[in-house]
Formats: sequence, structure tokens, C-alpha cells
Amino acid sequence: MSLRREHIIGMVVFALLLACAGSGYQFYYKKQLAIYTDDLAKLEALEKALKHLDDTFSGYRPKVLIEAVKGDIQPIANEVMQRAVFFNMADWMETEPIPDGKMLRFYYEEQYAKAMNSLRQYAQTHVPNCPIPENMTFGAQKPEDYAGKGIAKPDIERNMRMIRFGSNVVKMLIDAKAVIVNQVELRPGRQGYEKLLNLRTVGVSFVMNLKDLVLFIESLRMKDRYFNIEAISIQNRYMRWPTEPPVEVQLLLAQGSFNATAAAVSGGLGSLAKTGTVGPSARPGMPARDALAGQNIKGGKAKEESTSDGIKRWLRNHWLWPF
Repeated sequence: MSLRREHIIGMVVFALLLACAGSGYQFYYKKQLAIYTDDLAKLEALEKALKHLDDTFSGYRPKVLIEAVKGDIQPIANEVMQRAVFFNMADWMETEPIPDGKMLRFYYEEQYAKAMNSLRQYAQTHVPNCPIPENMTFGAQKPEDYAGKGIAKPDIERNMRMIRFGSNVVKMLIDAKAVIVNQVELRPGRQGYEKLLNLRTVGVSFVMNLKDLVLFIESLRMKDRYFNIEAISIQNRYMRWPTEPPVEVQLLLAQGSFNATAAAVSGGLGSLAKTGTVGPSARPGMPARDALAGQNIKGGKAKEESTSDGIKRWLRNHWLWPF
């Protein structure tokens, strides 16, 4: 039996349809099926987690529970804020605002020379005189480093902060009767103590009489803000001197400012300012267990899902239920 033209066309169309269906399955539906399988696994994990939470906290009133826990947290937060004032950089990192309309390169050259000349004059006029290195820049770039290059306001502000910080360190050593300051090197800023402090460490090398060094270290301990000697090396090369010898000192000195963002506590002081109390029978400082004991934080057994609702949920999750 010979095939008619219509039969051949029908067979070709059928083959094309099969090819299109196979291509759709291979290049689209198969990938979507894999994604769907992953989503089902995530859904199952989420349902297990939700069931665990429901079994653990069945019937609890979250608002009362959270507010009761604040009774434990708030005193600690208050204590942190009271101690935070001890951690500050004073004005050691402050710089003058850059006026508008200034040519930045010439402005930086002027401010750099002004700051360094002021420091040298302070060292030379101090009694006793304390020599400092001529090439000391505290890591800030010199104006000639920008020759043929552009300079932006952030560059000037960063350099001037470094110079101001380093200059204050040198002045502190001079006031402590340092015989000579050999080197001052600023290290990059970092965060410490679980990011509660923004720390700045400076390495210094200087010569000072032993008695003055002891008084200097004691003065750091008694200051009204945070100073920490992270490392110290003392060398005495003149042990046979009949008088008190000068000692060579290398010191790592850290300062820190409080990082209020990292120390933020959920609820915080603002929550108490609005509500006045942390709960109907709770108060700041009251342990959470005591606050919970006097409140009805449980509303009874959680409502169980019916069989029909469970079947509907399963069908909905598997795209078999339209509602």
C-alpha cells in the first residue's frame, strides 16, 4: 500500500511535534524539574524547622517574652553606654574643614607646612629641648608626592588626620620630658573587642630618663581616656653612668574610640523611653525568669492542623490545588 501525500505530511508533522516536545523537556522542563526538586527539599527543611519551633514555643506570647528578656539586657546596655565615654580620641583626629574654592594642591602644601612647622617649633622651644627627625611625616604623603597628579579632598583629610594624630603623640612625649624622639609610625586602624572599639596603634621610638619613663607610663594609666601599652622594649646602654641613665624605648601605644553602631542592642534605650517599662510585671534589671513567672505567657496548646487542611497544603505545594 502506497503512502499518500497527506499521510507523509501528517507523519512529518507528528515527528516535528515529538521533536519539539523532546527539546522542550530536555532544555527547559528538565531544568525546571531540578529546580522544583531543590525547592521541595528546602520546603521540607523549612517545615521541619517550623514544626520544631512550634513544638518548642507552642502557645507562648512573643511580645511578653521579648520584653521580659529586655529586663536582663537593658542594665547591661546602660552600663556599656556609661563606660563608652572613656573610649574616645579627644581631638586627636579632628581637622579643619577644607574651604570651598581652594586649589587643593596648594591648600594641602600650605596646611602641611603649617602643621609640621608648628610641631618643630613646639619641640625647639620646649624646655628641655627635644630634637625630632626632619623627615618625620607619620605616614602622610608629602606635597611633592602629588607632583603631576590630582589630589582630592579625602586625600587631604586623611593625610591631615595622620599628621595631627602623630603630632599629638610627639607633643605628649615631649611633655613627658623625652630626651629625643627618633621615630613615630602610625599603624592602620582596626576594630577590637568584638568590634566595640575602633583602635589606632602607634609605634614610637624615643630616649627618656628612667624616672621620667616610669612617670609617663603611670600618667597613661591615670588618664581620663583609653590608652593601652601593647608592647614595650627598654634598653639601657649606660649602666655605668654615675647619674640616672637615659634609656632607649620602643613602644606600641593604642588608643580607642567607642563604636556605638556595633554596640547597638535590640530594643535599646529608645524602647524603654517609649514604653516606660519592659512588661506589665517586669522592670529593668529583673531576671527574665522572674518576669515570666508572674505573667500569662502561654495561651494553651497550639491548634493542631486538621487532616483535610494538611492534604490541601500538600496539594497546594505540589501545584495540584488551584486555591
